[in-house]
Amino acid sequence: MARTLALLLLAFSALALIAIACNGEGDFLLDDEPDATGTPPFDQRSPQPSPTPTPTAAAAIGECGEAYTVEAGDSLFSIAEKCGVDVNDLQELNDIDDPTSLRVGQELKLPPQSAGDEE
Repeated sequence: MARTLALLLLAFSALALIAIACNGEGDFLLDDEPDATGTPPFDQRSPQPSPTPTPTAAAAIGECGEAYTVEAGDSLFSIAEKCGVDVNDLQELNDIDDPTSLRVGQELKLPPQSAGDEE
């Protein structure tokens, strides 16, 4: 019985602290006035711009140039798709017997792209 009473008292104390922190209005720890530094309340701040994504090794699909440097997570197929070339041509041009043997930092020559390859 004493244990149940102690748990109830603890629960009511927690609820009272939450109500105090919310100013009884549901605005958890937010004021309507700027703080001492002049920072406006959270809900009145202007949104911050999203960070600009960093460029990858390929400018865009099919635009890798004459060579490609293998990055972590690349596969022969993903490189061919990213650079808009045929995977078999890529493998043959670079004398790759085992497509799983790519190494990060390895430079691959790219076959010329032909406009009619995409179907």
